[in-house]
Amino acid sequence: TATPLPPDLCYSTADQWEIDRNSLKFLKKLGQGQFGEVWEGLWNNAISVAIKTLKTGSMNQQDFLREAQIMKNLKHPKLIQLYAVCTLDEPIYIITELMRHGSLHSYLQNDNGSSIHVTQQVDMAAQVASGMAYLETQNFIHRDLAARNVLVGDNNVYKVADFGLARVFEGENVYEAKNDTKLPLKWTAPEAIKYSKFSIKSDVWAFGILIYEIVTYGKMPYPGMFLLSNRELLTPFQKQYKIVN
Repeated sequence: TATPLPPDLCYSTADQWEIDRNSLKFLKKLGQGQFGEVWEGLWNNAISVAIKTLKTGSMNQQDFLREAQIMKNLKHPKLIQLYAVCTLDEPIYIITELMRHGSLHSYLQNDNGSSIHVTQQVDMAAQVASGMAYLETQNFIHRDLAARNVLVGDNNVYKVADFGLARVFEGENVYEAKNDTKLPLKWTAPEAIKYSKFSIKSDVWAFGILIYEIVTYGKMPYPGMFLLSNRELLTPFQKQYKIVN
């Protein structure tokens, strides 16, 4: 299948990533959330794509487009690739490559050990690790690595996706989050929970939780803690972990 390349996506009134929204055809809704929907679609009636839409008024447009801005600077075979954007009118679209088998989390749960075995599980982890290692070379911290944010393509291809929380780290290789940032607590490293400081080590922690998800076929980490409030969930981390600089 042909793949659109960024230089071919020129649009006279915007940057090279902007395309005419009329060149997109929506085929099937793949999912929806608080801020919008994800669709399978066709670009120029030829190329299969995923189209992420922003529900008007649901969130700040710049926050939504931050993910696209990050993806413009990242190119690796184990990261979801940005194809284009539609930003001149609402609703705003982010267009990426299509991964036909959805999230790794659903993929694992649906299989539950019937055909996925340890060799394939090791390969899943290795492919994700390859993408995450590239992120480190580009000075990016993902901050939301989990099975739900890894997508599955044909021929056992796995790619890291969802860069909405990703940030550049500078100076001491640490990114300090704002207090109002909502975090996936069960995947977040203790020092990030307690001090809001993220580093590559934070992503390594999340990768460990991801491996747990892989070997358990998508089970929730820390079973039995799902009824706790955020404050109750934080307590054991704050008591039991001493943060070493």
